Amino acid sequence: MAPQPVSGGMLNPRNLKRVGIGAVIFFTTIIFITILTRIFGGTVAPEVHFPQKFLSSIGQHQSCVSREGDQNPLTALDAKYAHLSDDKFTIAMQTYKRPKELQATIKALTDRKKPIPSLEELVVVWNNLEEEPPKDYVSKSGVPIRYRMSARNSLNEKLIPDPAYKTKAILLTDDDVYYEPDDLEFVFQSWRKFAQYRLVGALPRCSEMRDGEWKYEFCTNKSGQKHYSMILTNLCFSHIAFLDHYSSDAPEAVKIRDYVDEHFNCEDIALNYLASSLTGWGPLEANGFDRYRNMDPSEGISRKPGHLEARSQCLNDFVDIFGCQPLVDETSHIVRGLSVL
Repeated sequence: MAPQPVSGGMLNPRNLKRVGIGAVIFFTTIIFITILTRIFGGTVAPEVHFPQKFLSSIGQHQSCVSREGDQNPLTALDAKYAHLSDDKFTIAMQTYKRPKELQATIKALTDRKKPIPSLEELVVVWNNLEEEPPKDYVSKSGVPIRYRMSARNSLNEKLIPDPAYKTKAILLTDDDVYYEPDDLEFVFQSWRKFAQYRLVGALPRCSEMRDGEWKYEFCTNKSGQKHYSMILTNLCFSHIAFLDHYSSDAPEAVKIRDYVDEHFNCEDIALNYLASSLTGWGPLEANGFDRYRNMDPSEGISRKPGHLEARSQCLNDFVDIFGCQPLVDETSHIVRGLSVL
């Protein structure tokens, strides 16, 4: 007679099924707790690995590729600034002898009954060395306004990682351009959720290879351009890690800062080169319901004759400094609201 199946004990099929389910639940719980601990707990920041994007050769210039054994500086910088808040942002607004534009922009952003929820502080980078800046104060909406006297009148001053910053997100702006307050909150939340390691802003610019040289261009559909590779830093969110590396002793960072001071131009192009060289990613255009405000002053660097030619020269000179072309063409963008079909 064949042996009868055991009706009880651990070998019962029902018990085996229960044991299997219990084991799955146990190990799933352990994995879930481990993930939560890495995200929310502990004093040691988790190691961050940034994917490298290999760029194909463009024209006559070498493309930027990762070298085996190299450690991305962003890994250490991410840990360095892990203690800063990522649910708030700081505005770094550079100004030089434009008091009317400056006060109008500050008033539009901070002199309102309903404050911008995530705005931690507005820092005015004061490049007018011949005049003492106003005293620090707190706006009607409760936003601290801090004036920081620059060491010199340099476009690099806005890109300094101020040790007093309390946030990872820094909105780099000039004194004559700004998002509408509600749109500004939307763009910050977009940066926070989707693009912390990309430059995110309202003003895209294009770089095109023509006749063996890089050309700086305004992006326009009229010329058939469907991509962009830079975001101007007169209205642009940046992670403080990019500012740290820009201000560091890294050879390419030292060279581009010297170049910017010598030519008094192209600090925004330089930051785009540096950011894309570290991440392999391009920037992200982001806009709100309304078009950003631009007072379009009659005076400024962009109004000088030969501006586009000078910017094109920067593109080519920075390729020589980096030894490659790190800029990455992007086509995606974020816009607040729904598109009605």
